[in-house]
Amino acid sequence: MAGILLESGVVLVPLACAALYVIVMSNVLLTVFGLAAVVGAGAVYRLRYHYSSGARTDLVATSKQPNDRGRKQTKEADVLDRENEDFREIVQDAQEHCDGDNETIQSSGALLSEATTPDSIKYDMEKHGGALSYDHRCFYIDGRATWVLATDFDYWRLPIALSAESENAKLAAGIADAARDTWKRALLQLKTLGFNAVRIRFHWGFHSPSKGKYDFTGSRDVGSLLALCEELNILVIACVGPFIGSDVQGGGYPFWLIQRDHIRLRHLWRSAIKLWDDRFAAAEAEWFDKIISILTKHEVVTKNAHGRGCVVVVQLENHLGAHGVLGLPLALHDETRLLAHMARERVLRVPLVTNNLNWPGDFSTFASRMWIQIEKKLRAYRIIKEPFRADIPGFTVRDIVSTPVDRDAMARITQSETAPMVALELYDTDGKQDGSFSDQIEFALSQGLSAFSLPGFFKRSSPGNVDSPLRTVCAGDDYAAVSEDGTLSPDARTARLVLYAARALEQQLAASDLVGSRPWILRANRPSVRGVSIDFLSLNAVQVRRQWEHATIGTQSSSSTTQNKSANTDYNDQLGIVAYIDGREIPVDGERELAFLFSLADAPVLGKGCSFALTGTLGPRQRGIFAANILIGEHISEDPLALTASSKEIYARVALDQGSEAWVCAEESVQSGQLFFLGKCQVSGHAEVEIVDVEHAKGHKFSFVIPKPGPGLFKVTSDSGVSVTVALLSQVALDTLAVGYGVHSCVDAKNQKDAPLAGLATAAAWGADGLTWSGVNSIDCALSRASAGKHIVAISQQQPQLESGALQPIEDSDTNADEAYSKHVVVWQFVAGGSDTSTTIESVTDFERRTTSFDNLPWKLLPTMADLETMDEINVMSWQRDLGTFAYQASDLGFNASNVVYRCQVRLKPKHVMSGKILLQLNVRHRCTLWVNGINMSGHQTFYERAGKTGLISGYIESLRNPGASTGADRWGGTATFDVTGAMRLSNAEDEEGALNEVIIIVESFGVGTQADGDNDARTPRGLISAYWHGFNFVGEDHDDSEIHDHDHDKRTEQMRAKWEICGVDVTKLSNPFNSSGFPDEATQAGWVAAVEHPLAHPQWSTRTQLNVDAGVQWLRWRLPAAPDGFASEPVFLRIIGRATVYVWANGVLLSKHHPSNTESLVLLRGGARGLQAVDSQVKVMMYGWAEDSSDSTSIPVELSLVDGNIELSNE
Repeated sequence: MAGILLESGVVLVPLACAALYVIVMSNVLLTVFGLAAVVGAGAVYRLRYHYSSGARTDLVATSKQPNDRGRKQTKEADVLDRENEDFREIVQDAQEHCDGDNETIQSSGALLSEATTPDSIKYDMEKHGGALSYDHRCFYIDGRATWVLATDFDYWRLPIALSAESENAKLAAGIADAARDTWKRALLQLKTLGFNAVRIRFHWGFHSPSKGKYDFTGSRDVGSLLALCEELNILVIACVGPFIGSDVQGGGYPFWLIQRDHIRLRHLWRSAIKLWDDRFAAAEAEWFDKIISILTKHEVVTKNAHGRGCVVVVQLENHLGAHGVLGLPLALHDETRLLAHMARERVLRVPLVTNNLNWPGDFSTFASRMWIQIEKKLRAYRIIKEPFRADIPGFTVRDIVSTPVDRDAMARITQSETAPMVALELYDTDGKQDGSFSDQIEFALSQGLSAFSLPGFFKRSSPGNVDSPLRTVCAGDDYAAVSEDGTLSPDARTARLVLYAARALEQQLAASDLVGSRPWILRANRPSVRGVSIDFLSLNAVQVRRQWEHATIGTQSSSSTTQNKSANTDYNDQLGIVAYIDGREIPVDGERELAFLFSLADAPVLGKGCSFALTGTLGPRQRGIFAANILIGEHISEDPLALTASSKEIYARVALDQGSEAWVCAEESVQSGQLFFLGKCQVSGHAEVEIVDVEHAKGHKFSFVIPKPGPGLFKVTSDSGVSVTVALLSQVALDTLAVGYGVHSCVDAKNQKDAPLAGLATAAAWGADGLTWSGVNSIDCALSRASAGKHIVAISQQQPQLESGALQPIEDSDTNADEAYSKHVVVWQFVAGGSDTSTTIESVTDFERRTTSFDNLPWKLLPTMADLETMDEINVMSWQRDLGTFAYQASDLGFNASNVVYRCQVRLKPKHVMSGKILLQLNVRHRCTLWVNGINMSGHQTFYERAGKTGLISGYIESLRNPGASTGADRWGGTATFDVTGAMRLSNAEDEEGALNEVIIIVESFGVGTQADGDNDARTPRGLISAYWHGFNFVGEDHDDSEIHDHDHDKRTEQMRAKWEICGVDVTKLSNPFNSSGFPDEATQAGWVAAVEHPLAHPQWSTRTQLNVDAGVQWLRWRLPAAPDGFASEPVFLRIIGRATVYVWANGVLLSKHHPSNTESLVLLRGGARGLQAVDSQVKVMMYGWAEDSSDSTSIPVELSLVDGNIELSNE
C-alpha cells in the first residue's frame, strides 16, 4: 500500500498544483470542486491501474538508455552469473523481445519546433481543387458533388488460403490471386448494396510481425487492394492509424512494439497521463514511411492506369482524445500535429481527417461547454497550446436518430465552418434496435452528413487472434446487417433501398442546404417547387433540402460564394428539391395515405398555402425520400423532361441513350404515389397507368401520372422525345434489387451524347439474391441452391455482359419470360443456373485424430520471484512481492497467441506434507485448465466486462471489485485455489528422490489490451501471472533455510523448489502473427491415426463425440472436397455445440474459436461473400476443456456438424 500511495503522489502532487493554479486564476467558485475532483479521480485511477506487473518492471532487461536504471542490468547479470544457469535461455529470449533498441533516435522536438500549424499542412485546394475539393456541404470530385457512403472493409479479417492439394499453396502469386478474388467478392457485394466507398483500416501489426520486417505481398498487398477499388470505382477512406480501433488486439500496434515496455505507447506514461516519447514517434514514422508510400500512388488527385485514384481522404489516428482525466486538457496536442507533419512530409496530398470527437458528448453537453471555457482560460495563460486541427475534423456518432447533429454547434467547436460533416463511425449505441442501420443512414443524409462509415454493417469475421478481449468473449456484431457468409437481414434490404434512393438523387442532395418546409423565394425559367409540407404530419417530421445553386462548379470551396449570390437572381438551373419524410407519428394500425402539399414559384396558392397536392403512402419502413424539380435529359436536349414533383419514391435512375432514363419504383400495393410532370406527356407500356393533363401556373401544362396496382413497366415521353421508363416492382422483387453504378468521375455528356450522365446508375436487376454488377454493364449471380432457376430481369441500355455461366439469357417469346416487363428494348431477362439439390456436400474423407503429447513440447524453465531473489532479498523485499509471481509474462517471450502451456514438476515425500490438503493457487488471464498427473482438475476464468452503461466513478469501482477487465487497467486479483490433494503422489519412506508430480496448465488469453481512450492497458499481464503452493514444505532440503529470519516465510519456501516451465508459439517468428493457437504442435503431421468411431457421415454430416477431459488437448481433422459445379458460392458451416474450447482451421487458416457455453457456434468453412474459395479443404479441429457436470466428471459431449446453405439473420 505504501508503494501505491507513493506512486499516486508522484502523479497527484504536480497535477493538483497545476489544477489549483488554473482554477483559482480563472474562477474561484470552482476551486473546491476542482481539487476534490482531481485528487479523487487521480487516486481511484492509480489504485485501479496498480496491477501485478512488478516482476516485469523490475526484471526485464532494458537497453543502455540515459534513463535506464542500472540495478536492472545488475540484477540480470547476477542471474546469469549464478552457478545455476538454467534460466539463461529464457532471460535471453526476454531480452530479445523486450530489450530497448541500441540505435540512436533523433529527437522529434526539432521537427515540432518548425511550428507545424493547420495552415502549414492544409490541403492545397488551389492546386488540386479541380480533382477534389470540398465545402461545408460535400466533396466535389472532378467538379461533381459526391457523397462518400462507406462501410468498414477490414482486409485483414478475410480468411485467404488455396486448395489443400495445391502445389502453389505457399507461392506468393497463388496467395495474391486468392486474395484478389476474395477481396473482389466482398467489395462487389458492398457496392451492390449501394455503398460507393469503404473505410480501410491499415493494420500495422498485420504487416509487421517482427521489428524491422514489413510484408506488403500476397494477402497483405494493399497496393493491389487499392487498385482493385479503382477498378470497381469504389472510393476509399484510408485510416493509417497507427491506432485503428478497440476491436483489435493492441489497437493495431505490432506485438514487437507492445513487448518493448521502455516505449510509451501513444505516449501514455500512466492511464490518461501522457509524456512525450521520441522512440514511439520514431516507430510511427517508420510505419508512415511504408504505408504512405503506397497511398500516394492511389490518391484521388492522382491519375493512374484506372483513371483517378480512389483515396479521397486519409484518417490520422482514431479516437485520440484531446482531454485527460475528467476532461482536463492534459493530453498532447502535438500527437496529431506530428502525424499530420509526417503525412505531408511524405508527399500525401489529399485532405487529412481525424476522428477524435464524439457527438454529442464533445459538442453540446454541459460538461463540454464547461471545459471549453476552462480551456480558454488555460490558453490565455499559455498553459496549453492552441488545439491542432486537421483539414476535416471527423467525429463518431452513437445513434444519430435520437441525437440529431447540429451543424452550428459542430462548426463552433471545431472552428471548421468550411469543412463537410464526416462521421467516420456511425452506429447505434446498443445495436439491437430493429432497422438500426437503415435509420442511421437515412437520418444522417437528412441532417447533411456528406461522408460516413458504418462499422459492423457487415459481420466482421474473426480469423486467428486479431480480436481484442472485448470481441473475443462478448458477442461481437450480433447486430450486423449482413452475416459473415453474405446473407442479408431485413434491415440490410431496407438499408440498401435507402442508399439506392439517396444515390438516385445524389446530384440534388449531395450539395444541398436544409431549408425546412416553409416556402422560400425562388426564380427560375420554368415552374418550380418552392415549398413542401405533408398534411397530418408536424413540421419536424419533414426535412426539406434544396440543391445549392452552384453545385455544378464544385471547385468553389468557400461558403462565401453562396453568400455573394442573391436568392432573387434569375438562374437557368433547375434547383432540385428533396423531402425526407419521417412517418413515425403515424399510428401503427395501418398505412395512412398522406397529402403532399407543394408550392410553385410564381403560381397561384390554393388552400393551406399550396399550389397543388399529390397523395401517397410511405411504404413498409414508414419513411421516404421524395424528389421535386428533377430534369431528365438537360445535358442533351434544350427541352428536357421535367419532373415537377413526386410522391413516388425513386430507388434507381438508370441512364439511357439520348438523355432518357429508367426508374425503379415500388408498385402501388407497396408504396403508392403519383408523378407530376411539366408539359404534356404520352404514356405507353404494360403497366396500367392513368394520366391526367392539367393547366396551371400561368398557362403551363402538366401531366399527372397515376400508376395502378400491380407490377409492370410504363414509359413517359415528352414532346421533345426525352423519356422515362418506370419499372414498378413488388416487395419480393425490391428485396432482391441490385443496382450497378459506373465511374465516379465526371463524364462530359454534352460532347459524348451516348455516354451516361455521371452519378446515375448504369443498370439495375432483380429476381434473385446474389446479383452483382462489376464494371459498367457486367452482371453476375452467385450460384447457390437459393438462386437456382430464378428469373432475373435487368434494365440497361445495352444487353448486360455475363461474367460467368451463372445466368442464361432468355427471349421475350420464351414461356419463362416475365410478361410484365417483356417486349421493351432496354429490358433483358435471364434465368439463373444451378439446381435445388438437397446438399452440396458430397463426402467427407480421411477422418483422423491425435492427442497432444505434453512431454514432447519445447519447454523452457520459467523463473519465479523466489528463483531470482537471494535470501536477504526475500527477508527485506517479500512484503512487496509474491514469491510465486513469475518474472516474465507470456508476452515477454513473444507468446501472444491465444494459448500458453505451463508445467510444474515436484517430487514429494511424506515428510514434505504439512497439512491435510495440498492446494494450488493460480492467478491467470484469462481462462485456465488444470491437469495434475493426467487428471483434469477443472479450471477457472478471470474476465470482466462492464454490464450496461456505467458512469466514470461507478465504472472504476466495478473494475476495482472485478479483476480481469476487458478494457482498461486490471487490478491485482482474480486468484483461484484448487484442491489437488487427491491427484498428488507421495513416495514411500525408502524412496530418496520422492514421487514425481506433474502439473499441466493451459492458459487461454483473450487478447492484449487495446491502449484505447487513454487506457494504458496494452501491457496488462497475460497468461499465468502467479502460482502458489500450499500444504507442503521443503525446509531442510539441499539448502540452509536458517538464513530466513522471517518465520512467516518458512511456509513459502516450497516456491524455491517447485520449478515451472513454459512453452508456446513466438508470434514474432511467424509470417502471420495472428494465425496460431499457441500450441507448438499445431502443425505437426506426426501422431495422426484413422478414427472410424465418430465419422462425419451422410445424411446428417454430424458427429457427437465424448471429449475425454483427462486426455488433454485432442485434435480431429478431415478432408472436405470442393463444391460441385454450380455451387461455388454455396456456404458451408461447421456447427459446434458443447461446453469445451474448440478451435477450427481450414487449409492452415485459423478460422474461429468456440468458447464453452450453451450457445452454438457457426464457423464459415468456405463459400459465401467472405469465406474461403470453394476448393477442397482440410478441416482441423482442436478441443480441450473441463467437465462441469458432477454426474460425469471425465467427459464433455461435443457435437460437430456440417451445414450447407445460407443462415438467415433475425437482427434481434
